[in-house]
Amino acid sequence: MLQTMQRKHIITISGKPGSGKSSTADKVAELLGYTRHSSGDMVRRVLAKKEMTLSEYNAKAASDHDLDAEVDEQLRNLRTKKDIVVDSRLGFYWIPESFKVYLDLDLEIATARIFKDSVSNSMRGAVEFESNSLGDVARQVRERMLTEQNRFRKMYGVDPYDKTHFDFIIDTSRQNPQSVSIAVFDAYREWLDTEVWEQRHNEVPLGYSFKNQY
Repeated sequence: MLQTMQRKHIITISGKPGSGKSSTADKVAELLGYTRHSSGDMVRRVLAKKEMTLSEYNAKAASDHDLDAEVDEQLRNLRTKKDIVVDSRLGFYWIPESFKVYLDLDLEIATARIFKDSVSNSMRGAVEFESNSLGDVARQVRERMLTEQNRFRKMYGVDPYDKTHFDFIIDTSRQNPQSVSIAVFDAYREWLDTEVWEQRHNEVPLGYSFKNQY
C-alpha cells in the first residue's frame, strides 16, 4: 500500500480485542509527550452508567446508532488537534491522515489476555463480559468481532479488522507493552520524515519471547 499523505502529528491505534491497544496508546503517548484519547474508555463509562454489557449494546446498536454517533463526532473533532494518540476501533477511518497502527495477535492469546483482564479490571469485566469462564469469553470475543464487522460495514462500508487500511501492523502475541510502544514510536518517527510510505509489518522472530505483561 503506497501512499503520499500530509504528515499530521496524530497516531490512531486499532486492532483485535486483547491486542493491547490501551496499554500501547498510553505508553506511546508517554514516549512522545502526546495527549491520549480513547473512544473505548468513553463507551465503557456510558455503558456502566446504563448498566449494560457491551454485548447488550452491540445488539441494540444494530438499529440504534445514538451512541455510535456521539463517539464518531468526538473522533472527527480530533482531526483539528495535534500531538495526540487515539485508541479507537475506527480512528483510522475518521482520521485518515493519521499514522494508522493495527495491533494483531492470535485469537487464543487474545482470549487469555481478556479473561485475565476481566478478573483484575472490575470496570472492564462488569461491562464487557458476563462470565468468568474462559470458554464463554472466547465465544464473546468472536461474537464481538463479527458484530462489529457487520455493524461498521453496514454503517460506514468499512471493516475495522481489514489490515489493508493501516500504515504499520505489529503482532503483539509475544511482546510486552514496552516493546510494542517502542516499535510504534520508531515507525512513527520514520513515517513523519518519509514522503512515500509503504505498509510495514513488525513481528517477533520465533523462539524469542517477552514476558506477557498485557
